[in-house]
Amino acid sequence: MQEVVPEEQTLPPQEPMPLRKSTRERRSAIPDDYIVFLQEHEVGIGLMEDDPIIFHQAMESSNSQKWIDAMNEEIKSMRDNDVWDLVPLLEGVKPIGCKWIFKTKRDSKGDVERFKARLVAKGFTHKEGIDYKETFSPVSSKDSFRTIMAL
Repeated sequence: MQEVVPEEQTLPPQEPMPLRKSTRERRSAIPDDYIVFLQEHEVGIGLMEDDPIIFHQAMESSNSQKWIDAMNEEIKSMRDNDVWDLVPLLEGVKPIGCKWIFKTKRDSKGDVERFKARLVAKGFTHKEGIDYKETFSPVSSKDSFRTIMAL
């Protein structure tokens, strides 16, 4: 028997179907009433004057007297609050060092409001049991708080 093979039919090329467009109204991610208060000339405010990183930079800057006043204010505050107790240094024990941190505080317009100096201990050299006994931060859970309040 002879096989019958149907002839291939050629279809005319079809035009591509157009994509559907959404009819939903598109809104901007930023609302129209959004206001930017920072002006272009204010972008560099933080770069106008760098804060000194080390003590010698503060003393060599044009504001050295203001930094000295800020350091004196910090020392006075620490003395008033009894931050430390002076103890005799034992033989063979290195004292814990400290470092001055300097920061220029500015107001909303970018003008210098005040000079701030902080004296910080180099805590990474502390040894438990020698330089301090314990450090902790009291924390309570919600359940503990509810139990105490119920009493």
